[in-house]
Amino acid sequence: MPYGPRVSSPAQPVEVPARGAFSFPSSSLPLDPAENPRSRDVGAAVLTGLPLVALLSSSLVIVLGHMTSSGIGAVDLGALAVLALAGLSQTILVHERGRLLDDSRKARAAVEIALGERAQADSRYRVLVEHVPAAVYIDVADDGVTDGGRLGYMSPQIEVMLGYRPDELIGDPELWPSLIHPDDRDGALAAYHEHWRSGRPLRAEYRMIARDGSTIWVRDEAYGMADETASGRRVSQGLLVDTTEQKRMEERLLHDALHDPLTGLANRVLFRDRVERALSRLHRRRTTVALLFLDVDDFKVVNDSLGHAAGDRLLIEIARRLTRTIRAGDVAARQGGDEFTVLVGRVGDVGEATAMAERVAAVLRRPIELEGRSLAVGVSIGVALASESDGDADALLSHADAAMYTAKAKGKGRYAVFEPSMQVRARQRLDRIFTPPAG
Repeated sequence: MPYGPRVSSPAQPVEVPARGAFSFPSSSLPLDPAENPRSRDVGAAVLTGLPLVALLSSSLVIVLGHMTSSGIGAVDLGALAVLALAGLSQTILVHERGRLLDDSRKARAAVEIALGERAQADSRYRVLVEHVPAAVYIDVADDGVTDGGRLGYMSPQIEVMLGYRPDELIGDPELWPSLIHPDDRDGALAAYHEHWRSGRPLRAEYRMIARDGSTIWVRDEAYGMADETASGRRVSQGLLVDTTEQKRMEERLLHDALHDPLTGLANRVLFRDRVERALSRLHRRRTTVALLFLDVDDFKVVNDSLGHAAGDRLLIEIARRLTRTIRAGDVAARQGGDEFTVLVGRVGDVGEATAMAERVAAVLRRPIELEGRSLAVGVSIGVALASESDGDADALLSHADAAMYTAKAKGKGRYAVFEPSMQVRARQRLDRIFTPPAG
């Protein structure tokens, strides 16, 4: 009779875990990436070898049970086939599980590395932002704010610049525009609104009032960024640089370029510019302008007897007295050596111009203490009035210079008003001095 199978119960179905959903019973060997690599290898070998051991054991039991039999029945062959397929399938699944776990460990390690690098980059960026010698800010467009933007971030450097903490400026959107200097506010706000309207970069320079009341210059540059996804508003990132020292240096350089280094008065370049401007306004006024040309009498005697240092102190005192004597709006300048000029911005007639010349001469005649001596300084003054036909500053200066030489020729310590004949005599004097002798 046929030999029946010695299987007491049908084979249990093999459950295949969902891809990526791996759960291990408490008795299983954990495969945590943090564990010792050798433990992971041993665990993987055990899990991979168990299905094969089970297959071989089951097959051996069936074969041994039929060794005394004349043959193996169809049911036994079917059981062997099922065991073989189940073992093979389990082996493949365990191998796939191990591969996926390994890929997962690698992916998680890569993510951790990427997150670490991102954190390091963010940390370096924050350190850079918070230590660069400028204030970095982020503005979010807001039509309800005077300058068109609401601060979303401000770096700590702003407290050094203005004395206000970042949270104060962020919490009160109107604080920032209110700190812009009143004389610069309209221009700065116009630049902000144009930046938001056009999307073009912002480049502006203006003054701000710090908490302590001091005024600082800033250079403000901002660039549009991608819209903020949360609110859909436009975002701008900017850099605010304190340029106060640079501005002061520029002002000092400009002052030095346009002023006499010894006396601090305007030099020839600045004085000529002021005369040109005054002449350009003549046609809009009923008054005219006058120019006084002063030469210090006997200045060479002071230099030769008391020394050049004493001569410099005398020139400085003359400049100080001139500055105190002229009216607001008038300009005093040193032409060089012992020559000075005064631009009288508004005079009604020649009498008003000569009255100014007399006042200047009287002030300078007051005794000056120099090297233990009391010196009364005399000056020769040439006076020239501009007319509508005089559109050249050099011509007006030449007229006043000619009148000054006429005054000096008539006796020191007096003034003379320019007349056309004076220029003729000046040319004749030039010819006598510089024309080479005949033959």
